[in-house]
Amino acid sequence: MDMHHKLRRDPNWHPSGCNICGQVGHQAANCTNGTINWKQIYGEESFVLRAPLYPSDYDRLAKAKQVDYKDLEKRAREYAKMRATAAGINYDDMTRRAQEMLTANEAAAGAKRPREGENGAAGAVEDSAAKTAPAAAKPEEPLPAGWAVAKDAQGRSYFWHTKTKKVQWERPTPETPIE
Repeated sequence: MDMHHKLRRDPNWHPSGCNICGQVGHQAANCTNGTINWKQIYGEESFVLRAPLYPSDYDRLAKAKQVDYKDLEKRAREYAKMRATAAGINYDDMTRRAQEMLTANEAAAGAKRPREGENGAAGAVEDSAAKTAPAAAKPEEPLPAGWAVAKDAQGRSYFWHTKTKKVQWERPTPETPIE
């Protein structure tokens, strides 16, 4: 046995016991009470000190997280053009036709709406009242027994049965089956 082991060991320990804890049945390399190579287990990067984060750094980090939408749009168009070329599609012709269809749809939608003042003064008052009136002006019938309404994170209403915990988007009726 090496001298450094003899100096560390308690003389009362069994000769074939662990050099770290003295227990019989394992060696010092496997001793849970001894030194463990944490860098080998978790990696060198786990033990590297990071620079402190000061309040003055928050603005810089927030700015780095901001998305440059113009650059993103440019890169998306370049990617779409590359994919269209690979598929054998003329990208410029495709975007021109899409723009024509969009303007045609907008023109058709504008033709269906009455122009301002077309219905007379009374029509203009009715139009402005309809715009400001809430969409749910009519009273809704109450929910069937056992049903409750809640809102999700986007503000949409959903309905759930209090006993079975069944959830659905459609408003329940008295005939709605409960599973």
